[in-house]
Amino acid sequence: MFYTHVLMSKRGPLAKIWLAAHWEKKLTKAHVFECNLEITIERIISPKVKIALRTSGHLLLGVVRIYNRKAKYLLADCNEALLKMKMTFRPGLVDLPKENFEAAYNAITLPEEFHDFD
Repeated sequence: MFYTHVLMSKRGPLAKIWLAAHWEKKLTKAHVFECNLEITIERIISPKVKIALRTSGHLLLGVVRIYNRKAKYLLADCNEALLKMKMTFRPGLVDLPKENFEAAYNAITLPEEFHDFD
């Protein structure tokens, strides 16, 4: 009646989700990014074969854990990018000579030439 061994075999479509639900430490970063949660949730909600309620609960726990890891990785990447931007544009890090702090008038002003547009 319930074919969970087919779904959660090592090469099954929901194997990574089952792994996330029960052995979270064995889940690698590559597994997390490789998993498409939208398709996975569709497979859990409307499976081709019947899934027991308890099994679908375990699978949903795996989905939540993978989503949690994806959010943590995204937060870490954003914090790293923000830190790099702050380090790049920090004040006091100017390596220009003092005479080049201001641009010459001719370098930043366009000539006033008006043409007929008719």
